[in-house]
Amino acid sequence: MRRAKPWLGTLVSIDVDGVDEARFIEASDRAFARVAAIHAAMSFHEASSDLRAMARARAGDTLPLHAETCAVLQLALAFETQSGGAFNACCAATLVARSLLPAPDDASPPQASTLAEAIELLPDDRVRVLRPAWIDLGGIAKGYAVDAAVEELQRAGVQAGLVNAGGDLRAFGGHRTTVHVRDPRSPTLALPVAELQDLACATSAWSLTAPASRAAHVVGTLGDNVPMSVTVFAPSCAAADALTKVVWLRGEAAVDLLRAHNAHALVLHEDGSAHRL
Repeated sequence: MRRAKPWLGTLVSIDVDGVDEARFIEASDRAFARVAAIHAAMSFHEASSDLRAMARARAGDTLPLHAETCAVLQLALAFETQSGGAFNACCAATLVARSLLPAPDDASPPQASTLAEAIELLPDDRVRVLRPAWIDLGGIAKGYAVDAAVEELQRAGVQAGLVNAGGDLRAFGGHRTTVHVRDPRSPTLALPVAELQDLACATSAWSLTAPASRAAHVVGTLGDNVPMSVTVFAPSCAAADALTKVVWLRGEAAVDLLRAHNAHALVLHEDGSAHRL
């Protein structure tokens, strides 16, 4: 059985095995509600979100946040440290300049260049703003939402299934699915690259609609043979999502971090080469 709803800027679908319709509806309602709450708290587009509240804040302000936001910020800080800054959630100002995010008219001018410079997480789901920052969690929150949806399904008694949020996906239990990766140069061509079971994956790829700036979603210094797409396989979808950006920017230098998270990557390049890390 399958249901899908538009959240996180994409279509989130839930497939489950081995339950009756009533259990499926109840479990998927819970999973979609969790995803909706994450979307509301962490969307830079939403003026009422935690991210926009932090963008409005001044240095020294202390703000209450949703527990989910604090959890994702903690993950983002960890990946920033582990990747030597390749993963950087303080990229919203650059994405606004590239017209990939809306300009927040109500925000303070950003000053922090890294998340560690911008915030200090406090007990009881609070944050202290150290320096004003525009924070975008799009590089990890979608994967986190997939993990959260899987958690809700399992709490509701679902033993096997799949959650897919626009290519960020996680299979659990006995559910198996084939992962296809599109060639950005030929959108109708999707190549089967892996069989997924009890594992998550995320793909970051060229924009199909902006050939002049195909890697505009990646903030950082790119090398010569930049990827067309990066797919990361990991136990959690949050880790897979975050690590795609690190592999884009670090390439082979990301291998140790991938191994630390029990992850591996498939990289496709414009020159036709493909390799695994």
